[in-house]
Amino acid sequence: MKHGFGLVLCWIFLLIPRAGLAYPVQGPGATSCAEFAKMYQADPSIEMIFFTWAQGYMSAINMSVMAADRPARELAGESADQQRAFRSYCASNPLKNYMDGVLEFYGKLPFYRKN
Repeated sequence: MKHGFGLVLCWIFLLIPRAGLAYPVQGPGATSCAEFAKMYQADPSIEMIFFTWAQGYMSAINMSVMAADRPARELAGESADQQRAFRSYCASNPLKNYMDGVLEFYGKLPFYRKN
């Protein structure tokens, strides 16, 4: 009975929202697509801040998978095409975050081939 009670307490502790804990992703990527679209409409130059974040985020994912000896994705490509893909994702998914569009895009990239 003691073990069951302890297990229940552990689950309760894990399920209770804890104030002060940070979201696992920070920066522009954590912004909703609706908010991104609103900011972009007001000032299109804001996109460079978001895009720079996206490039860093995808680069960090690549570094992580390479450290785990897994294949990375090819990030080379036209910046304008990538930006257009992120804007299109957000236009179609206003309730999601900008980061979700970046992750979807990243998953569609071809694998990086070392020369």
